[in-house]
Amino acid sequence: MPPHSSHSQDVAVTPVPSASQRKRVLELLALLTGLAACVVFVIDLMAASPGRRESWIAGCLMAVSALAYVLVRRERTQYVPHLIVAGTLGAAVLSVITYGSVRTAVGFLFVAAVAGAGTLLGRTALIATVAAAVGALGLLTLAEVNGWLTAKPYFEVGLRVWITHSATLIVVGVMVYHSGRQLREAFERQKEALEQRKKTEQERDRNLDRFARIFHTSPSPMVAQSARSGMILDVNPAFERCYGYTRAQVLGRQDDFLWADPAQREAFMEQLFSTRRAEQHPARGLRADGSTFEALVSSEMGDDPEEKLIMTTVSDISAQTEVMERLRRSEEKFAKAFNFSPLNMTISRLSDGSFIDVNRAEDRAQGMAPEDLKGKTSVEVGSWLTPQDREAFVAQLLRDGHIDGYETRMRHKDGSLVDTRLWAELIEVDGEPCVLSCTVNISEEKQREALLLSVARGVAAETGEAFFGALTRHLGEAIAADMVIVGECRDDGRVRTLAVRQRGQARPNFSFDVENTPCAQSLRQTEMLICASDLPRHFPLARGLIDSGCQAYLGKALRDDDGTAIGVVFAVWREPLQLRPDVQALIAIYASRANAELARLRRDREIQRLNETLELRVRERTADLQRLNAELDSFAYSVSHDLKSPLRAIDGFTRLLDEEVGKRLDAGERELLDRVLSSTRRMGALIDDLLALARVSQGRLERQQVDLSEMAGAILEHERRKDPQRDIELRIAPGLQAHCDPRLARIVLENLLVNALKYSRTKTQTVIEWGQLPPVGSEPAMYFVRDNGVGFDMAYVDKLFKPFQRLHMPSEFEGTGIGLATVRRIIERHGGQITGEGWPGVGARFCFSFGDQATPPAVLRASPREGDAP
Repeated sequence: MPPHSSHSQDVAVTPVPSASQRKRVLELLALLTGLAACVVFVIDLMAASPGRRESWIAGCLMAVSALAYVLVRRERTQYVPHLIVAGTLGAAVLSVITYGSVRTAVGFLFVAAVAGAGTLLGRTALIATVAAAVGALGLLTLAEVNGWLTAKPYFEVGLRVWITHSATLIVVGVMVYHSGRQLREAFERQKEALEQRKKTEQERDRNLDRFARIFHTSPSPMVAQSARSGMILDVNPAFERCYGYTRAQVLGRQDDFLWADPAQREAFMEQLFSTRRAEQHPARGLRADGSTFEALVSSEMGDDPEEKLIMTTVSDISAQTEVMERLRRSEEKFAKAFNFSPLNMTISRLSDGSFIDVNRAEDRAQGMAPEDLKGKTSVEVGSWLTPQDREAFVAQLLRDGHIDGYETRMRHKDGSLVDTRLWAELIEVDGEPCVLSCTVNISEEKQREALLLSVARGVAAETGEAFFGALTRHLGEAIAADMVIVGECRDDGRVRTLAVRQRGQARPNFSFDVENTPCAQSLRQTEMLICASDLPRHFPLARGLIDSGCQAYLGKALRDDDGTAIGVVFAVWREPLQLRPDVQALIAIYASRANAELARLRRDREIQRLNETLELRVRERTADLQRLNAELDSFAYSVSHDLKSPLRAIDGFTRLLDEEVGKRLDAGERELLDRVLSSTRRMGALIDDLLALARVSQGRLERQQVDLSEMAGAILEHERRKDPQRDIELRIAPGLQAHCDPRLARIVLENLLVNALKYSRTKTQTVIEWGQLPPVGSEPAMYFVRDNGVGFDMAYVDKLFKPFQRLHMPSEFEGTGIGLATVRRIIERHGGQITGEGWPGVGARFCFSFGDQATPPAVLRASPREGDAP
């Protein structure tokens, strides 16, 4: 709880009337007393007995009342009650002396004086008045008893007595009423005070409860101490967490063990006791583990006279101090980076673009000093050409939070426009959003980009001789040369120009002798030849260049892979040349590209010459091969045909021999004779197949629309009738047609389907499938024949379609190894292709096409790629 709320203030309940009420009562008493004295004074003058006059007493009382009234009117009421009481008491004493006895009616005046003192004055004045009245009455009684009073006792009553008594009663009644009213008001005030005190105590209880919650839940360490003894009365949980002490460990102890520096504590306590409060006092706290931390200590001393409390709050600012130190270092780094950056940097308000700060770097974009920018807006100084340009920039900055490489144009102080690139970041300065920006003049970069673009156009132009015309045009524009030439070396030592550009105009090509010219020296050296001025003095015999007024020359030889000079590119100027590094680099780039294009052009020429001779040789070789193939086919056909007659004679005579002597032969002789007969039959089959293979390579293709599905069904049905007991499942896709020679197509299908039946006869059920593969783009239709036979190993696929090549023994499956070779030759004559796939024990699939249109007979290779089916 705060010290100033540690106790409630007692409310005084003294029955003191208000100043205005007291003034009215005193004013009324003075008037009543003066009026009564006046009436008595008049009556006494008119009807008093001789020797019994008391007008002078009434006159004195009137004077006292008048004085009291004047004092009340002048707001000097401090001693008016004393004056009235004293005047009344004095009048009573004088009246007793005048009437000669204390038993007269004037005794009412003593009562009135005492009542006035009790009502209007305090306890001391009342006691004094009572004592004075009692003492006066005692003395007067004593005087009356001893006869010391000269006047004879007078006990007559009359109007004067009634008036005196009535006035006295009225005055006493007023005083009694005033006193009762004071008591009632005091009672009401006491009641209100009690209610107020009750409310105050309730508020105090609420404050105490609130303080207790704040004290114990505060995140900052808090300590309650006695200001008299300095002992720690209470600590909150945050204190325990911060200092590492428990509450029991610190209660009743002084706080000196919490301070790392006693001098800091002494200065703090001195300030606290002198001003009763200390705020944000820097100090170093000491924890239970001996570690220290930076803190701010605030204390306030309460006002309770019985027990003064000191409430202390400790703020651990170690982290804050570290953050502030980092912030200070960061600000210092920022200031150094900002002010010592070689790039122009500014800080401007986001709201209106007015410049707040500008670093000391040279402004290469606008050429303005910092004092020219501060206080002005970016639009005013030309950083933005129009307000709309800045609005677009600000919109992008607010959207992205930063801007990198924003390209715009600014106005230089000389009025020219400058290409610039801008980087910007949103920052906050003194709570106001600002823009930190960096500006770079990119005019030279733009010029270089234009130059590089020209280079790119020059080196990426057309190929061949047209390329050199474009190269000279772009190179001449890039380096502002009066003439640019690309030339090619000839075998006779002269140079023939490939492109000439003079003063921006293309000129006819020509050839020239390089002797005694800069070109000759350029061709002899590997480096670029540079003559920036005085060309006539360095090459006095170069009459053509001298007569044209040339003063500067720059040239580079073009060389082949072996280093032989094959050309030259050079530029000349009519004025001395101020050679810049970029000019030399540009010529090097163009020369390199020209070198590559010239080398390629020479290679193309050589290839063209070789192609011309190669085509002639290919035509000659093709004719020879076609003639040899035709002769080979004719020879094979003739040999096969001529072999059939002796083979038939051998077979016939062997059969006659078997009929004549067959019964007399023993088992061995029988076996030999059977082997002769079997060999003649196999040789006959080979001759027939060779004749068929020769026939398919001869004759002309007669393409027509053929229903392959119908043809395949007829072949399979014919083969099934040869073995009606065999279980064969045929899956023939209907309506498959092809544009091919029907005779040759039948030979293809017969070979493939018969092979499928042959190599699947070991299966319980034979499955033969004929169909078409899904089309692929515009490729010719592909057909397939699939079986579930013995298949073959794809490792031996290279033996397919080769004559006399077999993947199975003759004892397993009969055949000559010519069938698939014949199929391949027919497919190739049609311009198609054929492939085979096999899976051992699963089956095989052969896919083929007949091509799109008739093609001339292919040149047959000496060793075919493919062989018989497995």
